[in-house]
Amino acid sequence: LSIFHLSQAILTQKPVEPIQLLYVYLETEEALQPQYAALSGFAKTIRLENPKLNYKTVALPTLDNVVETVLAEFQTNDGVEVRYSDNQRWIKRLQEIDKPRDAEMTSVLKENGVYLITGGAGGLGLIFADYLAKQFKAKLVLTGRSELSAEKSSEIQRLNVLGAEVIYLQADISICYEVEALIAQTKSRFGRINGIIHSAGVIRDALVLKKTPEEIAAVLAPKVYGTVWLDEATSHEPLDFFVLFSSVAAVMGNAGQCDYAYANSFMDNFALLREGLRAEQKRVGKTLSINWPLWQSGGMQVDEQTEKMLIKSMGMQALSTETGLEAFSQGLAWEEQSQFLVIEGYRQKVNKVLGLPAAVSKPTATTPTTKEVGQSQLLAKLQPDLLSIASAILKVSAKDIDLSNDISEYGFDSISFTEFANKINDKYQLSLTPTIFFEYPSVAALSRFLCDEYQERLLDYYQDRFEAVSSTSPAVEIETTATTASEVKLRSRFVESVSVPEGSVSGLRAATPIAIIGMSGMMPQSEDLESFWQHLESGDDLITEVPPERWDWQAYYGDPTKEANKTKAKWGGFMPAVDQFDPLFFGISPREAELMDPQQRLVLETVWKTIEDAGYKASYLSGTKTGLFVGVATHDYDELLRENVSDIEAHTSTGMAHSILANRISYLLNLHGPSEPIDTACSSSLVAIHRAVEAIRSGTCEMAIAGGVNVMLTPILTLSFSKAGMLSEDGRCKTFDKRANGYVRGEGVGAIWLKPLEKAQADGDRIYAVIKGTAENHGGHATSLTAPNPNAQTQLLVSAYENAHLDPSTVSYIEAHGTGTSLGDPIEINGLKNAFAELYNKSGKSLPALPHCGLGSVKTNIGHLETAAGIAGVFKVLLAMKHKTLPGNLHFSELNPYIQLQDSPFYVVTENQTWTPLTDTSGQKIPRRAGVSSFGFGGANAHIVLEEYDFPLPPTASNASTQLMVLSAKTDDRLKAVAMQMVYFLEKQQDIPLSNLAYTLQVGREAMAERLAMVASSVDDLKDKLTQYVQGQTERDDFYRGNVKQNQAKIELLIDGKAGEAFLRIAMEEKELTKLAQLWVSGVDIDWQLLYPNPKPQRISLPTYPFARERYWIPLREPKSKVVGGPAGQIAKLHPLLESNISTLAEQKFTTALTGEEFYLSDHVVGSQKILPGVAYLEMARAGGELAGEQPVMRLTNIVWARPITVSERAVPVNLSLYPDQQQVEFEVSTLDDNQQKQVHAQGKLTYESTAVRDSETVEIETIQNRCVETWGREECYS
Repeated sequence: LSIFHLSQAILTQKPVEPIQLLYVYLETEEALQPQYAALSGFAKTIRLENPKLNYKTVALPTLDNVVETVLAEFQTNDGVEVRYSDNQRWIKRLQEIDKPRDAEMTSVLKENGVYLITGGAGGLGLIFADYLAKQFKAKLVLTGRSELSAEKSSEIQRLNVLGAEVIYLQADISICYEVEALIAQTKSRFGRINGIIHSAGVIRDALVLKKTPEEIAAVLAPKVYGTVWLDEATSHEPLDFFVLFSSVAAVMGNAGQCDYAYANSFMDNFALLREGLRAEQKRVGKTLSINWPLWQSGGMQVDEQTEKMLIKSMGMQALSTETGLEAFSQGLAWEEQSQFLVIEGYRQKVNKVLGLPAAVSKPTATTPTTKEVGQSQLLAKLQPDLLSIASAILKVSAKDIDLSNDISEYGFDSISFTEFANKINDKYQLSLTPTIFFEYPSVAALSRFLCDEYQERLLDYYQDRFEAVSSTSPAVEIETTATTASEVKLRSRFVESVSVPEGSVSGLRAATPIAIIGMSGMMPQSEDLESFWQHLESGDDLITEVPPERWDWQAYYGDPTKEANKTKAKWGGFMPAVDQFDPLFFGISPREAELMDPQQRLVLETVWKTIEDAGYKASYLSGTKTGLFVGVATHDYDELLRENVSDIEAHTSTGMAHSILANRISYLLNLHGPSEPIDTACSSSLVAIHRAVEAIRSGTCEMAIAGGVNVMLTPILTLSFSKAGMLSEDGRCKTFDKRANGYVRGEGVGAIWLKPLEKAQADGDRIYAVIKGTAENHGGHATSLTAPNPNAQTQLLVSAYENAHLDPSTVSYIEAHGTGTSLGDPIEINGLKNAFAELYNKSGKSLPALPHCGLGSVKTNIGHLETAAGIAGVFKVLLAMKHKTLPGNLHFSELNPYIQLQDSPFYVVTENQTWTPLTDTSGQKIPRRAGVSSFGFGGANAHIVLEEYDFPLPPTASNASTQLMVLSAKTDDRLKAVAMQMVYFLEKQQDIPLSNLAYTLQVGREAMAERLAMVASSVDDLKDKLTQYVQGQTERDDFYRGNVKQNQAKIELLIDGKAGEAFLRIAMEEKELTKLAQLWVSGVDIDWQLLYPNPKPQRISLPTYPFARERYWIPLREPKSKVVGGPAGQIAKLHPLLESNISTLAEQKFTTALTGEEFYLSDHVVGSQKILPGVAYLEMARAGGELAGEQPVMRLTNIVWARPITVSERAVPVNLSLYPDQQQVEFEVSTLDDNQQKQVHAQGKLTYESTAVRDSETVEIETIQNRCVETWGREECYS
C-alpha cells in the first residue's frame, strides 16, 4: 500500500511536470518475488490515469552498482518491467506464439476428472463448468463466498443432467483455513483432485485518487491470498494443472483498476514461481496463468458503448465462448508456457496496440490470399459497394459518380461524410472517421487505401464471392492473437538515442536562424501584449457581444437557413478604441486620417511600437533594406465609406488600398526593402512572417518587420461565414472538444521585428526567440475550395522541421490553427500525427511511449483573428517562452471522438502548466521549441518553428551610480503620458539596471520637441522625480525641461563653430551629465554612444510611445426614412430613443442601445449613476406607438415604473414591446439580464386619437405651474 499512498499524495498535488518512479527490488531466478513484480500492473495503470506519472519496476539480483543502475534507468523509457540478470538487462515484452498443431496437442483433461473451480457460480465459472460437464462428464466442485441462489441451483442441476457430478461448497478462498477445509471436503467426496481453475475475483473500479485501502483489500483478497492458499493446500496433490484466470489488465493496465491490475499481475508472476517449484519437483501439475479479455458471455462485462470504444481504439472484440474454450485447451497443451494473453479482434490494430510486428495474412482453404486474388479483383468487389453506399446517401445514381472525382463535388458535407463513414464501418467492421475522406477524397483513392490497410477484413467479407483455390491448403488461424510475456534480451545494456546532426538533412540548404528582437500588438480586450498575457494566464474568455458602435447585432439576429441576411452569431473578440488615432504624430492631416482604413492606422502605430520595443528609434531603419510584410484582407471601412460618403476625395484611394497599408509605412520610415500586403486569408500573417524570413535568407532585405491586422466594422462577412456554417452560434471556439461547432470571429493587430541571429547577437539585441524554420504550401485540389487537405498539411510540417534541422522529439508545444470545427480539428491532428511519424522515422526513432508535445489554440481565448490569427499564435508562444508557462485551452471538457491521440507524441494542454524543458540523453536541457500553424480557408498553409533564446546577457557596462535619463514627446500632454507610463513600469521592474534603462532611452527613442531630462542615482530616485513631474512639481535639482522650438536660435548660437564643438566634446568626455541634460532639452543633438565605452549597456524593452487617442471616423448618414431597409439603413435611428424596428409576426418590438453618451443620460446622473429619466419611458412608448400605429397617440395611462435603467461602461440594449388590447395598446420597456432573462422596467397603456374618449376639461401646463409655491433647480432636485 505504500506505493498506492505515495501515488495518491502525488496526484493530490496535481503535478505539472513528468514524475519518474522506480520500484527497485531484489530478485533472482532462484528466488522470484511475485508480490514485488506485480507492481508492474499498478505501474501500467497509473500511466493511463495520469501520463505524467512514469512508473516502472526494476528487479536486481544484488545491490552492487545499484546507484549507477538507478541513474541509468532514469534515462531510459523502453519498458515498464525490467530485470537484471547475469550482468545483462532484460525487458519484459510480448511475443506472438503459434498454436500447437493437433498432432502436438495432448489433453490433460480427463473423462470423469475431478476439478475445483473457484468463483464457480459466476458467469465465467459456469461457462467452464458447462464445458467440462459436456465434454468430459467431469466431477466438479464449484465454490464461492455467497449462498447459492435458486437460479444458480437450477444451473447446477442442469449440469448434473448432462452426466456430470456437480456440487457447490461455500467458502472464502482468501481465508487459509477455509481453503484447507475446501480441499479436504473435495477429496472426501471424490477421493482426489485432478485440476484447479481459479476464476474468483471482484472489482471495485475507481481512479487511484479516489480509491480507498478497503477497496484495494477487497480486490486483492481472492486473487492474491486465494492463489497462495490454494497452492499451499494442494502442494502435495498430484494435480494435472493449476490454472489461474488472470486479466488483460495485468499486461496493459486499465484506468480505474490499479488494484485489479496488481492482483492479476501477481497471478502471472506466481505462475512462473510455481513452475520453478515444479521443476524442482516441489509441485505437481502444469501452472498456467491466462490473461483473459472481456467475454461476450460471463466474466467481467461492460456496456455496449464501452465495447464499441474498445473496438475502435484497440481493435479488441469481446471474446466469444468458443474461442475462449479453444484457447484454454490449447494453453494446457503448451508445455513451455506459463502465461499467455488471448485477444480476439482486428489483427492489424491489435498488433499495433500491443507493439507487435504487423500481422501477415496466412492462406486459408476458403479465403484466397491477396497474392492469389490480386488487388484489382478486390477493388472490383469493393468499389461498386462504396459507390452504392454513396449514391444511397446522396440520392444520386451510382453511375453518375466518377471513381476519380472528389466525392464532395456530389454534395457531401460534414454530416453526410459522418454517415458515409458509419455505413462503411458497419459493413466491413472498420473504425474509420470522417476525416479519412479529406485524405482520400475520391472513391478510387479511398478504395485503394482500404485494400492496403484492411485487406484481411475485406477478404473476410468478400470470401464467399471468390472461388476457393484448394481444399488442401493449410488452415488459417482464427482471428485471435495469442501472446506470451517472455523476456527479450537487448543487444546492449541501454537503447541508444538517435539524433539528427546539424546539416544532415540532404537536399536542403542551411537555414539561417532568424531572431525576433521586437514585438508589439493589440488583441481583443488587450491594449498591449502585457495585458494580453495576463488574460491568457488567468484563463480569460475575451469574447463579447458585438458592441453597438460596430453594428446592431439584434437587427441581424435570426436563423440564416430561414431568413436572408440573418445570423445567430452575435459574438466576437474586439479590440478597444479602433476609431482612435494620432495622425499629427506621423504628419497626416485629420481629414486624411478620417479617410484611412483603421487597419492602416493600427499597423502604422504597431510597427512604430515594435521598433521601440526592441530598444531602437525608428530613424535607425531609415535608408536600410528593411522589408515590410503585413497580412491584411478585409475592406469593412471601405464599405462604410461607400454607404455614408458620397463625395470621393483624393485620399479615398490611398486610404483604402491594402498596398498603401504597407507602402505608407515604408515611405514614412524610408525603408528600401520589399513592402507587401499579404492576403492568404486566415494564414496571412504567418505567411507574411515566412516571406520575411525567406527575404532575409535570400538577401532581398537585411531585416524585416512582419505581422497582420484584422478589424470588423460591418456584419457582411459575419453573415456570409454564418451562412456557410463556419461560425459557432454560442460564440466560443471549442478547439479539440467534442462540442466543437465552429469558430467566433475576432480582431487584432501585431508585428515582430526580424534580424539574422548572428547580427542580432553582434548588435547586443534583446532576443525573444529564434525562428528555426518556416514553410508554406497549398492544399491543391482538395474535396472543396474551402476544405483542408491533411496530406498537404503533413508535407508542410515535414518541410518546416526539416528546414529547421530539428529532431521532432525535442518539440514540446504546437500552437495549432485549431478553429474549433468538428472535422477541421481532427484533420489538423491527423496531419500533425502523420508528419511527426514521418519525421521520427527519418530521424531513426520510434514514436514515444509517452506524449511530450502539448497542443493548444489561442482561439479559445480570443476567437479566430483571421488575417491576424498567425501573429496571435506567435505572440502566445513567445509570451509562454518568456514566462515559462503554457496556458490551458479554454472550453475543453471531452476530446473530439474523431481525434485519436493514442500512440502519438501529442496531448491537449487543458490547464496552465509549467513549460518544463525537455532533456537529451545526457540529461542536458533542450531549449523550449514550438511550432505555430495557420491554414487559410482557400488552402494556403503556413507553419513556423520557434526556439527559445536562453543565453546569458553580456555584463552590464558603465553601471555608474548616476545616469542621465531623457524623455521626449510631440506635445506637452504626451510627455506627461510618457512619464506616467515610465512610473508604472518602474513600479513593476524594481531590479532593472539603471545603465540599461538610460542607454535605451538615449539611443532607442526619437528626440522630439517636448523634452525632459534628469540625473538619477537609482530607480527609486527616477521614479520619485517622474512622479513629481506628473503632479506638476518641476522645481527639483538635476531636473530639466525644455521645448526645442523655443530654444532653437539660442542653442545654435551657443554651440556654433569649433568652440561649440569643443565644449560639447569636453562635456561628453568628462561625463558632465547636468550640462548634457541642459543642452539636450534645449535641442542639441548628442551622440550618446560616446558616453559608453565597449561593451555597451544592453538595449531593453521599455514602454513605447503613448499615442494621442482621438476619434477619426467618417460621419455616418442621418436616416432618410422611418423604415429600416438594409445594412446601410441600420445605422439611422427611427427616433432619438428608438434605433430600429425588430418586429416579428409574434411581437411588435423596437430596440435601442443606450451608451451613456446620450444627452438625456449624461445630464441625468443620480448618485454618480446615469439613470434613464422616467419621462423617457413615456416618450419611447409614444414614439413607438405612433410608428407602429401610424397615427398620433392621444393618451398614456396605467403607467408603472418598476425599476430604473442604469448605464455604466457597457451599452445597454433596451426593447419596447407593444401588445394590442381591444381599444388600447399595452406597452412594456425591458432589458435582458446576464442570463438573457427579461427584466421589465416600465409598462402601461396608450390610446390613439381615433379611439380616445375626449374629456371636456383641457389641462393647461401653465395653470399647473401657477399653483406651485416653490421652484427647484437641477442641483436641488438631484443633490
